[in-house]
Amino acid sequence: MGSRGAFIDLESFDFVEGGQHYHKIGVLSTNPNVIIVYQDSNSVKAPEFSHTAGRIYAVVKDGVLKHLAYYDEKHQQAVSIDFCHPHKKVQPHRHVHMSHNKNDPGISPTPEELKLANRIKKEFNLK
Repeated sequence: MGSRGAFIDLESFDFVEGGQHYHKIGVLSTNPNVIIVYQDSNSVKAPEFSHTAGRIYAVVKDGVLKHLAYYDEKHQQAVSIDFCHPHKKVQPHRHVHMSHNKNDPGISPTPEELKLANRIKKEFNLK
C-alpha cells in the first residue's frame, strides 16, 4: 500500500506499516469504528491508509493522544487531527487529504472532532 499504509496482522491485531508498528489497545465503546492504537516507534505519524474504509484511528504514544485520523471509502486518510504541535499557531490543527504544506492555513478541528478526542481521552485516561 505504500509508506505508512496500515496493515493488520490477523494473529496479533497489530498494525505494521513501512517499519512503523501500531498495536491495537482498544475500541471506543460508543463507536466501534474508532480504533485506539499505540505507536511504539520514535516518530509519531498517523497511518496514510486503513485496512477498513471509514475507520478512525486514534494514535497514542506514551499515554498522550497524538493524532486522530479519518479514512475515506478508498481507505485513504481524508483528515488528520494533529495534537502534537501547532501549525500557523493553531493547536490542535487539522490536515486534509495528507496535505502538510507549510503554506497551508492553520485549521482548527471541528467541534465534533474535538468532542470525539475528548471522549477518547476520557475513556482511555489519556492526556
